[in-house]
Amino acid sequence: MIFRENFIIIGSTGRNTGKTEFACRLIQRYSAQQECYAVKVTSINRVEGKCPRGGDGCGVCSSLKDDFEILEEKTAGKVKDTQRLLASGAKRVFWLKVFTDSLQKGLDALLQYIPDHVPVVVESNRLRNVLEPGLFIVIKNLNDKNVKASCAGVIHLASKIIEFDNMNWNFPPDRIIIKNNAWLIREFATAIVLAGGKSSRMGGMDKSLLPIHGKPMIAQIISQLENHFDEIIVGANDREKYKFLQLPVIPDIAPDKGPLMGILSCLKASSNDVNFITACDIPVMNLKLVHNMIRLSIDYDIVMPVSGESHYEPLYAVYKKNVIPTAEAILKNNGRKIIELFNYSKVRFVDFENSNWYENLNRKDDYMNFIKAKDTTQCYRDLP
Repeated sequence: MIFRENFIIIGSTGRNTGKTEFACRLIQRYSAQQECYAVKVTSINRVEGKCPRGGDGCGVCSSLKDDFEILEEKTAGKVKDTQRLLASGAKRVFWLKVFTDSLQKGLDALLQYIPDHVPVVVESNRLRNVLEPGLFIVIKNLNDKNVKASCAGVIHLASKIIEFDNMNWNFPPDRIIIKNNAWLIREFATAIVLAGGKSSRMGGMDKSLLPIHGKPMIAQIISQLENHFDEIIVGANDREKYKFLQLPVIPDIAPDKGPLMGILSCLKASSNDVNFITACDIPVMNLKLVHNMIRLSIDYDIVMPVSGESHYEPLYAVYKKNVIPTAEAILKNNGRKIIELFNYSKVRFVDFENSNWYENLNRKDDYMNFIKAKDTTQCYRDLP
């Protein structure tokens, strides 16, 4: 599997999803700032006779004599998808026609035409089987419940599933941004960093302010989150201590009630229904996991990683505002455990077994080992 963070792949569950228009909007938005390339991929199953889609077909299958063919669009226009992509501002547009069992060969050849530093917008489903892009977006038409085979095999890999109602998308193209030559999603969500603990196991040092690569750990965490969320807030009782972050600092509604009170207080202050909550002592953010939890939260109140049967990570999870009444009731009855929310909420757990990226710096030894380790700047791309 090849990884290219400068690629965004846009797939669809079927026809009439506005996929090409979505791609054109992205190109229009960024081509004025930098060169953008675009690619349309047509993957073909090897069959004899008629078009595998039925009828006489478009002639693409019968015209493909080798394993793949790469054509460059030279004419901007409104008729063909490749013409529209070129007209939207793409510097170069390619059409990769390829037999499905030769996708890797076709991709390898295609990459010879594309510089590493250029953002690339790709229309395809099946290319996701051989290329891991910075983002993989799947668009579905709300009026069509069917999912075509080419999408069914990869939809579980989607960074975002966007709904289209024949007029608009529920997640517009301007929510997708480029930062340092990588495609990112800016969620309709709030990131909450809880920093209200006493750092009692850190030998008197405030763990949130320990330096990581020249920054206080809390600032290092926020720098990873800031392009992915509409809002970031800090949960802490000492506003002056975190004034340097230039972010809202939300104190506990009532002191000394533990992290559940910190969660409640910040959820009530948040501007968004969906909230990702993290502790201030987790220096590496697995943003792929975070976005996946947000994607899953559409049907759940809480989405939380878990390893084994009961090793929960409540301070690296997604919470919706509708858990507020339950949290208030638990605290009113002198409860403190976050997991008590499970009894009254719709919860989705995600696998946290492959969590080699995860480090929780609770103790001085944890911190010292972390800063001595190699490659601590890497944000792992594998989902736990």
